[in-house]
Amino acid sequence: MQPPSAGSGPGSVNSRWSMSSSLRQSIGGGQLSQRPSPMAPLTGDEYGMLNSSVMGPPMSSNRRVSGFAPRQSMSGPIGSVLSANSVNIRDPRPVKDKAYQRNLIHNIVAFLTQAGYPHVITAKNLTQPSNKDFQDIFKFMYLKLEPGYDFQKKFEDEVPVLLKTMRYPAADTITKTSLYTVGTPHSWPNMLALLGWMMEVILVIEKYKEHMEAQQSNNPYNRVRDLDPKMDMALVTAEKALYHYLTRTYRVWMLTGNLQDPELDSKLALSMQRRMEYAQEEVRNRTAANEALKQELQALQAEESPLVALEREQQVLRNDIEQFKKAIDYAEPRIEEVRRANEESKKAIENKQKKLIDIERAKVEVQEIVRTQTMTRAGLEAKLDERNRLKRREDGLKQQVKDLENELRTLDKRFHLGENEAERLAKEYNALAVKIGIVPTSAKYAAGQDYELRLDLDSASSGSGSIFSVDIKGKAERAVSALRTKVTKDVNETSNELFTLNEELERLKDQVEEENQELQNKEYQLGLLNKKFQEEKDIARIEMSNHQAYINNRQEQIEAMMQEMRENQAEADRLEQETLMMERQAAHNRENFNRQIKDVLAQMTEAKQHVEQQIGLIQAMAETELEETKKFSIAGPP
Repeated sequence: MQPPSAGSGPGSVNSRWSMSSSLRQSIGGGQLSQRPSPMAPLTGDEYGMLNSSVMGPPMSSNRRVSGFAPRQSMSGPIGSVLSANSVNIRDPRPVKDKAYQRNLIHNIVAFLTQAGYPHVITAKNLTQPSNKDFQDIFKFMYLKLEPGYDFQKKFEDEVPVLLKTMRYPAADTITKTSLYTVGTPHSWPNMLALLGWMMEVILVIEKYKEHMEAQQSNNPYNRVRDLDPKMDMALVTAEKALYHYLTRTYRVWMLTGNLQDPELDSKLALSMQRRMEYAQEEVRNRTAANEALKQELQALQAEESPLVALEREQQVLRNDIEQFKKAIDYAEPRIEEVRRANEESKKAIENKQKKLIDIERAKVEVQEIVRTQTMTRAGLEAKLDERNRLKRREDGLKQQVKDLENELRTLDKRFHLGENEAERLAKEYNALAVKIGIVPTSAKYAAGQDYELRLDLDSASSGSGSIFSVDIKGKAERAVSALRTKVTKDVNETSNELFTLNEELERLKDQVEEENQELQNKEYQLGLLNKKFQEEKDIARIEMSNHQAYINNRQEQIEAMMQEMRENQAEADRLEQETLMMERQAAHNRENFNRQIKDVLAQMTEAKQHVEQQIGLIQAMAETELEETKKFSIAGPP
């Protein structure tokens, strides 16, 4: 995508600039290269010759090949080359034209989408982008040009050096200030033009690689197809090829004793034949290029006289000087408006400080409330000690109940054993009673009495009767009944006491829980008040520092603008005086007129570029500051 020209007439500045620049030639690797325009991207052949002439011989296959010159210190050879070529060149592209910007944005979005840009990109992102959006796009494109490059310095410091390394013709339009304010109206057109230029260079390099791959596969002089790559005419001269032939022949003679090798002779003849065909093709190409240059020279000679164009350009520059003076007169009253805005900002800061004092007073009041609350920490600790004491008592009672239960289980076990033993004894007793004749009642010695021994377990378990139907051992039965009664009574009393203690413990737990809840509420309220106070304090401090930084920045910018306006005024006066002197000198010394006009053209072109840049910068900055000041005065500080 070539940038559109600003004028199409034979006497237009862009036409002269493009045609004159097309005459510049450079020698690289024994070949003549031509550049049609310093703002247009390199063609495939030109980019290859640029690599060969700047970077030297090709690197080995195991090293990364970069499309740009190696990064060196600016004080070395590269720095001298850049300083020699860093001439202020007027950008012929209409970078401030809205239609041109829309078209360029559309092409960049399509390119990034097709190239696999990792972030979401739309035309809206490129209309008013943020600094981060521009940095991501620039780094993505630069890695396309130089894969594996690592950004180490600060972005605003590293980009100007990279632009000069890339030999971007309009590198002077990209400054550190514009990199800090990418999305502003006076900075974004140049940034967008830079991205468009990088996109064109990437597309040209990709097409050049495709062309070289196709040429590599179809070229009859392909070194891969050559029987001896070291004899390829694209690598060595005829003398080196002959020297290679002699060394190979000498090696054959040392091994075999033969002075001639038909295979080597055929290879040398084939290589020389290819060199001759390539040389003939090169002669035809150079002849065609020479004819094209002759036609271009004739077209240049048929153009309008440079003197008329220079006089017209001089008048345009004078009009620009008058407009610049008017712009200075228009910008001076705005300084007073900025100062008034600074006074309003100071008043707002004082109000914030008063508000901060009120917050401090509220904090003291809250602390006093917390200090004078009824529940003290000592009272809370006493409650906790009481709770622990009751807890220990409860644990002791539980242990006693557990011991009594164990004892009761032991007694039950012994009771069951006694029952078994009683049944055994009853059986023995009844057997003996039968033998002696007292059982049953109809026995001989029963006398109508029932002496049969029976076990009454129900009466024994309830405590209302004896376990045996016959009272054989009354004392033992009474002792067992008394012990059972005592154990039952102790268990009942322990259960009642444990129930009472549990109720008391639950009541104390509820009371402690209520006290803890109240304490947590107080602590939570205190934390909220402290957090709110800290946030208000931090916000006030940040706002105060931001306003102070804003005031200092605006004062520095105003001083820089005033100093730059004074310098530009002096430069404009000096240029006007020089112009008058050159006009008088041209009237008296006619034979040197053309040489003096060329000098005036160079100086006035530089002055015009400088004046246009400063006018655009001052107007954009003044409008932006006025708009921000109005918004700030209406809405107040954030």
